[in-house]
Amino acid sequence: MGCCSGIIKYLLFLFNVLFWIAGGAVLGIGIYLLVANNVQAVVQVAGIQFYYAGCYVLISVGCVMFVVGFFGCCGAIKENKCLLGTYFTCLLIIFLAQVGIGIWALVSQSSIETEIKKGLNSTLPLDYSKSDAYANTVVAVQQSFKCCGLVTGCTDWIGGNTTGCSCTPVITNSTVCAVPSSGTCINGDTPGGAIYTSDCYDAIIKFINDNIYLIAGIGLGIGLAEIFGMIFALVMCRSEKSGYETY
Repeated sequence: MGCCSGIIKYLLFLFNVLFWIAGGAVLGIGIYLLVANNVQAVVQVAGIQFYYAGCYVLISVGCVMFVVGFFGCCGAIKENKCLLGTYFTCLLIIFLAQVGIGIWALVSQSSIETEIKKGLNSTLPLDYSKSDAYANTVVAVQQSFKCCGLVTGCTDWIGGNTTGCSCTPVITNSTVCAVPSSGTCINGDTPGGAIYTSDCYDAIIKFINDNIYLIAGIGLGIGLAEIFGMIFALVMCRSEKSGYETY
């Protein structure tokens, strides 16, 4: 048991170094999502203020992972049952919280999409003649997501007179960027020029769906690592060498 205990001790220490780094990554992602200009623009346009709560949750989880990693490293090196017990408890709480958030996100996905669409619809029709801050934010969203109009397309703009939708077709008859049909919309920035063909709601939802599997994969990997960390901590606690020594 002595040899196995020593191996587990250093495996647990290495795991917590990686866990500490992962905590820094989660903290960084939370801060980025909170301050990123393109994401901020979407939140302002759609009026989805609950988004900020998610950012603060990520920041909190990242900070907790920092602290938990510290307890794990100290507990593994000192083989201190008190620190290992604290580490196990914190890790279990984080794991259960992640499972809860994952289930909530899965169940609430359709309602989140509905809230986004509802928020976008409430701001129509679009009019850039006012030159207000909101219109400038819509233009920023269109340029970031390569879209035109919020829900139904270029007709979301009053009279179909679009602003901030200009693009250059890469190929003839492009389905992404094209000159609008006569009588539907016009390029208000460059008369006769091409505009993006998809609306921003579809572009935003596509962006979310394209990244959801990556997020789910990262979450699953972290969850499995946490399970192994809890197992290692229990084995260390049951080791005869582990005690309640202080510093």
